[in-house]
Amino acid sequence: MILSKIRTWLCNVVWPSATRESDESKNIAKLQLENPQAQPLQTNKTGSESSLNAHPRTDKIEPANMPGQSHDSRPSPFFHDPYLGLPVIATGMTGIVFQMGEDRVVKKAKQYQPGRLEDRDDMEYVNEINQQILENEIQIFERLGSYKGVISCFRTSQYGIELALAQGNLESYLETYPEREDSLKITWMSSLIETFSYVHSRKVFVDDIALRNILILDEQLKLADFGQSILLPLDIDITSANENDLNVQIEILHLGWILYSITSWQVHKYYFFSPENPDLCWPEPDSFPNVDDVLYGKIIKKCWRGEYASMDHLKDEAHRFLTATKP
Repeated sequence: MILSKIRTWLCNVVWPSATRESDESKNIAKLQLENPQAQPLQTNKTGSESSLNAHPRTDKIEPANMPGQSHDSRPSPFFHDPYLGLPVIATGMTGIVFQMGEDRVVKKAKQYQPGRLEDRDDMEYVNEINQQILENEIQIFERLGSYKGVISCFRTSQYGIELALAQGNLESYLETYPEREDSLKITWMSSLIETFSYVHSRKVFVDDIALRNILILDEQLKLADFGQSILLPLDIDITSANENDLNVQIEILHLGWILYSITSWQVHKYYFFSPENPDLCWPEPDSFPNVDDVLYGKIIKKCWRGEYASMDHLKDEAHRFLTATKP
């Protein structure tokens, strides 16, 4: 995946360089947010089907007018950031989440101040990539609209995405809480399958399907992170779509590991495009755990073996399973 390659470049080249001088001076090359005067929020007016590329460019981007880094006399578009001074509750590779109140957060693009002069172009490039990822996620939320299995999105703008505040993510929940009853596991797995079927019906590839990106709100699971997701044309046949080597079967493969984590009540992490799989080879059948005697085992095995043609196909079989197991 292009984003994965960019992420590798950022980890191996840019961020080590940006943080190298932090050992010498804690005031150089560290993460800082701008603090200009806050102004009223202007919401995003872009149509839900606008054509932002789902992946940032891999060629060198011209320096952008980021906060404190303007190269001409034009005012920075981020000068009136309305989210300044909010407490940070989470930080990721490209974004930061701030709490706005008891039930709302805002996700913003992570922005770095330049350190050494020779690092300036790299930092501007990182900031531009982070902003593009935020803009991509905004368009994904607009395409998806309101759906029960997707975290509620209240407002978007160039400054951030306002979302519902959840109680935590699925990865932390599985690590922290005692194993729950089968009825809840079935509810959660069924809801996830329905949600991914809906997302694919809106012609979106999620890509980064991970336990940490599934939130829990009032004991319901919500998809919440679409920064790495791909916005496909609305008229495409998603079952035959292949975008930067990502396709339906790989999405279902990832989902199979999520389902297995829930049914086994253990955290299992897997990503097809990891550096450990440089040739993008489908996993060997004997590399998977034995799921013959676990809840949803037959469905999970078929996810891993690439036997579902679509998320709808998976959803239909899960529905038949539920119908057959009802008393």
